[in-house]
Amino acid sequence: MKSLGENKYQLELMTLRFLTIQLAPTIDVLMWTDIDSNGNPTFKLESVGYDPNVQVLPGMGVDAKALGIHIDVVGELEMASNGRGLSGRIGFVSSGKLLPPMILVPQSAIKVATGIINKTVSDFAVRSFEKGAQEEFRAFISK
Repeated sequence: MKSLGENKYQLELMTLRFLTIQLAPTIDVLMWTDIDSNGNPTFKLESVGYDPNVQVLPGMGVDAKALGIHIDVVGELEMASNGRGLSGRIGFVSSGKLLPPMILVPQSAIKVATGIINKTVSDFAVRSFEKGAQEEFRAFISK
């Protein structure tokens, strides 16, 4: 994760391979703190941009727009109900078009592969969000 300034950060995910497609996505997120009517802070995160960094087969760049890849991320972190820690949630939605050779792959194989990729992305995003959010939350409460 790196700072882009103005409460924006870029999450850099590991390289993912899905059949003939390779992605090394980055997701730009806006992070901010909301204060509820009781004065309790909630740290929030929302995607504001992304670059899937797509390659099809070794060395062949593909315009992400041609694949229709879209990634949205959202999350929030707040004081746990017992007041002794933090509680949060993060989610993402991704979509895109299959390339012609991939259309021939059985749907069950595609579901298994996408499930593995989604779990990998989700686990990575949660770890990155927890680390960055906890640092920002510590900075917020120390002010």
